[in-house]
Amino acid sequence: MAGPARQSLTACLLWLALTTPALADAGEFLARVVAAHGGGAAPTAIHERGVTESMRRGKGPVERWWQAPDRFRIEIRYPGASESRLLRGAEAWQQGQPATAAFHGALVLQAARMGLAWRLQENAQRVNDLGTRPDGAGKPARVLEWQVREDIRLIVEIDPATLLIRRSRGILSLSNSSMEFATGYENYRAVDGRQVAMTEQHYAMGQFIGTTTLDSVEFPAVLPAPTFNPAAPGLTARKAGAARGEAGA
Repeated sequence: MAGPARQSLTACLLWLALTTPALADAGEFLARVVAAHGGGAAPTAIHERGVTESMRRGKGPVERWWQAPDRFRIEIRYPGASESRLLRGAEAWQQGQPATAAFHGALVLQAARMGLAWRLQENAQRVNDLGTRPDGAGKPARVLEWQVREDIRLIVEIDPATLLIRRSRGILSLSNSSMEFATGYENYRAVDGRQVAMTEQHYAMGQFIGTTTLDSVEFPAVLPAPTFNPAAPGLTARKAGAARGEAGA
């Protein structure tokens, strides 16, 4: 092989080595992350209760349900108004009405964050290891990128010392634009052997929009089927007037 051709091939191989994620190493790292979050089998369902405080809509009780692989529901009772969102695979509802494609994507992001450490491990072949980088506060973090689907990415920042997830940034691509919803995780506590962030700080398009504080977290094997029916009774009554740009709560 001629010198220039050999040099070109060497440069190409070096570029591939630097840009192609080492999935085996990422898989080993994810196993350690799961262990730090309590280990064991991935949760198949999660039921959470707490309080959400929105910068725009005030403070009210929140309840969230998730069931693998693609069921998610959230109910929030803000002062004077309520918010209801439901994801059931390819279908989504907001305030009991069929949701737009953009809102459906935002709900997919919310669902992807549930049991996140285990979800990353389950989807390891779609996770890219971006190495150690500064996070939003300038602290070093191990950064992973999960391609949830073609138009949705979840960037996850992990504390290199504790291996607990510090922040997730969901990026939803819409035509020629994108929307970003971020969540910071704080105040980890052991719940049924799993480490759970009891405080979440929410951001939309880089702006702080509110905080969720969890009071209780349960890991049932399965949730009652009516939980994910659009007309199922819940914590809130369905009312019109959902606030836009707060899908990260």
